[in-house]
Amino acid sequence: MTLNPIVIIGAGIGGLAAALGLQRRGFKVRVFERAVEIREIGAGLIVTANARRALKDLGLDDGLAALSSRVPVLHGCDYRTGEITRGVRNEDIEKRYGFSTLQVHRADLHGLLMAAVDRNDPAALHAGHEFASLDQTERGVNVKFVNGASIAGDALIGADGNASAVRSFVFGGEAAAFNGQVAFRALIPKERVPKAVAELQFAMHTAPRRYLLHYPLRHGEIMNLIGCGQSKAWEAEGWSIPATNDEFEQEYSDFWPELLDLIRAIPPGGLFKWGLRDREPLQRWVKGRVAMLGDAAHPMTPFLGQGACMAIEDGMLLARAFGAARDVPAALARYEAARKTRGNNVQLWSREEGLALQDPARPRKGAIELGLLDYDPVLVAV
Repeated sequence: MTLNPIVIIGAGIGGLAAALGLQRRGFKVRVFERAVEIREIGAGLIVTANARRALKDLGLDDGLAALSSRVPVLHGCDYRTGEITRGVRNEDIEKRYGFSTLQVHRADLHGLLMAAVDRNDPAALHAGHEFASLDQTERGVNVKFVNGASIAGDALIGADGNASAVRSFVFGGEAAAFNGQVAFRALIPKERVPKAVAELQFAMHTAPRRYLLHYPLRHGEIMNLIGCGQSKAWEAEGWSIPATNDEFEQEYSDFWPELLDLIRAIPPGGLFKWGLRDREPLQRWVKGRVAMLGDAAHPMTPFLGQGACMAIEDGMLLARAFGAARDVPAALARYEAARKTRGNNVQLWSREEGLALQDPARPRKGAIELGLLDYDPVLVAV
């Protein structure tokens, strides 16, 4: 189908999943990342059955499982006492969906994807290339970068996150804006974790306007801690802004004392905060030979634990669409038809779950209740 490469802007999880899926179907890809080094910073994420089906098809699921944690029970707890109020057995999840839920260090997943893409083609990955502009015709696209470089491609995939420069350039509209939530995150070595928290392993502690979530990574060597709460204002940019343990503790001072001990145990310099940003769902994902993917198409708040999973699904369906179509326009049309409704719906459902997590009067619908884990990106029609 193609003579020139498929150009991907953004070397995050979604962009790399798309690149690997395309490579495995015989397509040449070039992935450009604006950072001077292609890597992921330390943070945790959840990988559920829907995404693991794609990762298995990409040849990475076993490797990821070997690096990750798999807790026996996903707990919900009272935020004041730590008392367990609900629990979902991972064994039951595996029996129902064929895959358990993994607790994953983001850098481990990213590293597996990047290494696989690089093994297939050492010329595929390019750091230090910030997107500037593009021109497109009926035959292809020409992409220009801030550093003066350019490349001709048969298609361009914008996978550059919720503040996507590609989306703004191609589709215009409002930029990503603060959505009223401020999050804290930290990784805590297991030897510093209070015993009661370590025994719970995975627990969501919901409270009015806030919640704390913790779960182990790398077979329990690290505890991932996330706190998210409503806030009226936020001005700083970025999601790695240094924060203090005292600041974090003050925001959650009425929580279970063991959780406050966990906050106090965060190593010096190991706590970060960021203001969550959002955009309205993108009504068109494709324009000419340009398509959006992952958070660039559907900025995903963290409340369903599906951000990385949706990006992986997008990457798989994009690759399958190119493998099934006769030309680029047909491939992108297939991709948009297969993904837009699900991606946009999950974006909106995640917002709703965020409100429900922080308001006991609202009914909750998590990823299991919404049926998200039933989806198979390897077999769904495209």
